[in-house]
Amino acid sequence: MVRAQSVGDADGVSFWFLMQWAAELQAAGRHDEALGVFTDGVHDGRARLEVGRVPLAELTWRLAHQAAMLEAAGRHAEADRAREEALALLAELAETGERKTWSNIVSWWCTQFAWSGRSAEPAACSGAPAPAFGTDVGHWSPDVRRTYFDGLPRLEKQVADLGKAAAADPDGCLPDLVLLHRRLTIRATLDRNRHACGFHGPLRPLFDEQVALTRRLAGTGQDQVPLRQALTDRCLFLIAARRYGEAYDDWVEAFAVPD
Repeated sequence: MVRAQSVGDADGVSFWFLMQWAAELQAAGRHDEALGVFTDGVHDGRARLEVGRVPLAELTWRLAHQAAMLEAAGRHAEADRAREEALALLAELAETGERKTWSNIVSWWCTQFAWSGRSAEPAACSGAPAPAFGTDVGHWSPDVRRTYFDGLPRLEKQVADLGKAAAADPDGCLPDLVLLHRRLTIRATLDRNRHACGFHGPLRPLFDEQVALTRRLAGTGQDQVPLRQALTDRCLFLIAARRYGEAYDDWVEAFAVPD
């Protein structure tokens, strides 16, 4: 399993801990407290960037996740400021890349990506315990990992079957397909990362298809928010793949999409 180095650790409190704590608070319905804890991690990231102790990519991921939490809390102006700050970091990445070389940091993004999809996951039950979202997949219990990843082939079949139905009835099936395909994309991403397999090539078609599906959905006159989310997801993936110019373009397009 590929795990990020502790480049973002605060003195005495790591960002891994803050992320896990925030996820647990959010799961308990304590959303304001969760946002406060995660925001502490963003502040720490800014301070560490100034002294070269955190990658530009990692702070960008933190800001993107914070923006989504702020948006969910109805704090739209603050969310916009977080996105603008992330845009400035992306502009630097696209222009000159990271300021120095880092070892693998992809697990930071993978963990936040999985956490962002928790609401679409089935409720836990005795035969299928829920993962500890906000925690690195390597720290999930073996039975949770087995259940989560053994479900991949079934999820792939469900997406394929629903894709056929959506071709015949886009108005009725396309919204469900968009949700299910994002679940598949998240699980496939975590599966690739834990096995240290090739990253960009195998996963890129999933992110491209998610954008294509949400473009179709927006074209039917339905909700455009999924398109913004799909573009954001692909942007953050492209940062992990070090395709910074493409990531910048997706970020700009995402926030030109009407709310």
